Amino acid sequence: MAISYSVVNYRGKAAEPITEEILFENDTLGKGLVTFESDVKAETIFTEATASATLQAYTSGVPTSAGSLTAFDYAVTPVKVQFYQEFDPNSLRFSRFKRDMKQGAWEIMSDEFERLVIGGLYAKQVSLAAENEFWNGVKSATQTAVAALTAGTANTSVGAAEKTLIAALTASQTDGVIARMIYNDINASATAGVGTRIKVAGTTVTASNIKAEYDKIYAAIPAVVLSNSEAPRIYAPKSHKQMIIQANNVTTDYTKPFSVSNNADSFYFNGLEIVFVPIPEKVVICAVPSHLIWCTDLESDVNTMQLDKIANNREDMFIKHNMTIAAHIVNQKFNVLYVG
Repeated sequence: MAISYSVVNYRGKAAEPITEEILFENDTLGKGLVTFESDVKAETIFTEATASATLQAYTSGVPTSAGSLTAFDYAVTPVKVQFYQEFDPNSLRFSRFKRDMKQGAWEIMSDEFERLVIGGLYAKQVSLAAENEFWNGVKSATQTAVAALTAGTANTSVGAAEKTLIAALTASQTDGVIARMIYNDINASATAGVGTRIKVAGTTVTASNIKAEYDKIYAAIPAVVLSNSEAPRIYAPKSHKQMIIQANNVTTDYTKPFSVSNNADSFYFNGLEIVFVPIPEKVVICAVPSHLIWCTDLESDVNTMQLDKIANNREDMFIKHNMTIAAHIVNQKFNVLYVG
């Protein structure tokens, strides 16, 4: 693909820096909002175990077995994906980027363009696209399978809003966190079906009802999770940050429903940290971070870029990122999925 660049006749000094579109950093990676399982070249095995212990009367004779010990293994195989784009640096010869091109007709690549546009703007977009895949990815086969399910209100059924949500996601290369919570085969028999997440039916969230909707989410969290040493997090859409601040600014309410730091870089509800990730407006997830796992060969792969000529006898170039990715959910029955 050629560079789409509307060039003006270059005269004098160009403004610094290049104006980029507004970007959001990949917080899932940068802030470690979930658990990362790296060094997964082909597959890795996750083992889930449950146990129950039953207190019974003492006997000096033959005791009766009581309680249970169960476990199952699950193999996760990350999907290898890539970002690839071609461009012709000759398009830069009449732009601001000609300033740092070396002398000679062979020299048509700009260090400034490589550093600020390719290594800056484009690389960030790659990182954001990978983050979006982790949360919102869904395979077309999964969309078809969920569409065929009968909607119901029970936790063992897919919700009508969940079906609509899966259908609305853009078909992609992998099943992300949302898709895996709703439909997966993470069980002892590896049989695909409705996930055992805790389903919470919601509505359209606004600044006026966000506290009430978060109350629904909090009430659905199992007590054992709240008493665990690793606290659950609330994973919310980025738009909820504004709504939370607006909800706290209601002058008739002197008890602020959310705890927000002075510089608005940390948010809490009932003692649980709220983090903002690129999920749909109608979705909120509450889970212990170790229950949401990003599996990859190398965590830094998303930031590793290959830039080179397409062939030795050509001047046009390519940009390529190769990476592996898979979203895995553990302890499903303790994770809350709110869908409005």
